[in-house]
Amino acid sequence: MNQKILKSLLIYIALIHPAVFSQNYIETYEVTDFMDKPYMPQQYTPYADEEIEREAEMVAAANGHASRENTTMTSSSFVNWTRESFISDVSLDVEKAGIPMPSGKATSVKKIEMDLPILIKDPLLSLYVDNSKTLNDLVVDGTITLENITRIVDRSHKTPSFFTAGGSTLLTKHTIDLKNISSSLVKHTKPYAQPQPIDSIASRKYTGIVLDARGTMPVQGEFSSSRVYPCLFPKIWNEDMDLVYEKNMVFPETAKKEGIVHYSSSDLIEDYNGRVGKDPLWISVKKVYGINRCDPVISREDYLRIASIKENLELLKNGKVVLLLDKDLLEHKVTSPNKDKNYYITYHRLKRYFLEKKVPDIGLADIPTGIQITMDNLRFVADSAELLESEKSRIAIIAESLKRATAGGEYTILVEGHTADVNKPTGQMNLSVERAQSIVNALVDSGLNKKLFTFKGYGGTKPAATNSTAEGRAKNRRVEIIIMPKGSYLMTK
Repeated sequence: MNQKILKSLLIYIALIHPAVFSQNYIETYEVTDFMDKPYMPQQYTPYADEEIEREAEMVAAANGHASRENTTMTSSSFVNWTRESFISDVSLDVEKAGIPMPSGKATSVKKIEMDLPILIKDPLLSLYVDNSKTLNDLVVDGTITLENITRIVDRSHKTPSFFTAGGSTLLTKHTIDLKNISSSLVKHTKPYAQPQPIDSIASRKYTGIVLDARGTMPVQGEFSSSRVYPCLFPKIWNEDMDLVYEKNMVFPETAKKEGIVHYSSSDLIEDYNGRVGKDPLWISVKKVYGINRCDPVISREDYLRIASIKENLELLKNGKVVLLLDKDLLEHKVTSPNKDKNYYITYHRLKRYFLEKKVPDIGLADIPTGIQITMDNLRFVADSAELLESEKSRIAIIAESLKRATAGGEYTILVEGHTADVNKPTGQMNLSVERAQSIVNALVDSGLNKKLFTFKGYGGTKPAATNSTAEGRAKNRRVEIIIMPKGSYLMTK
């Protein structure tokens, strides 16, 4: 089989395997006459403990989480947003892999090339694209194809492989230029013009724009605070939530070649004057915005200092923007949740538990951050966070499942609230936070430790269905409970 085809197949298996075993499977009806419905193949669900163990070991290994005793390859990944690099240190134990030396070095190098995409998949796809999506989200919605991923991995820089002194471990370093990813996502052919505002203030021409977003700041539209996190395509807003800057405002050639911002943690203009010149406009960021906390929010006055001068608007078109963030957010290890055999045993036991209980409107999925339990069509008192009495039985069953899953102390729980979009974004956001907290309180009242929980609200920003129908809005009024492994993991194969 052609090497590239085989590699694509391996990536495909690694990407879809969790999805195959994470589709909603809860049966809320009984089929009395199978001839009334077209035949649908039944999804395999391991039921006996032996089947669950066997399936868990297989899925863990397929996704780069082999058990220690079966590990032949490991990968440790690191991201440097300032240098726009995603670096992976890869090692192969040739003795454990059964590859004879010295004749098998070429075979060892080929094995690394074949298995590398699976090993780096989870860390790489966890990177933020913008204020609401990760690379994994783009894979799921089809924006990035498997061919894109394979091509990027193949064309990335690899150091020559070498053995540890006197050892049987083959080492190499693999570096992905993040611009190779971001450039594939730039689709516009010309920048759209940012109009000059009706009102203006005294300003002057600058050579570039530097936004200082270091430290913790308020979150726009929420009663919380956060730091600003790096992503491929940050947007800049003003405090009136007018869009000041985004990728489609930049010349596409510039966006592809240089990215739309340069990240740094340094106060020294010499570190980035090639990007913004020697006389940039310095702006102190006031707030942060977005689900992923990636978008800086500036004052209206600072926005007008840019927009009042035509030449300053040209700086945006040419990507003359530097964003200062905390160094530990720009340079850090990228880890994955510890989805080992025990994780998938927990997952399949939850699946079995929900099958037995036949709980309505419940979905189970293996997502990048953990095991997701979705409670659709939650019923609250109108426009409040108070659960209706009829929901308590469903909450009790969920609580029991969480007690079983977290009994070993290996997990934490994130509760995420979502609402339908009725064009009241601030109210929706606040209500989703309050409803997520209400679910946490109900689960704690059912006997779970409060220290297990964190919660977030997303308002109507992450719809699961259309908001144009009553059925769609009901599906969007949901709570998602994510059981997250505490430990991170060195990817193994």
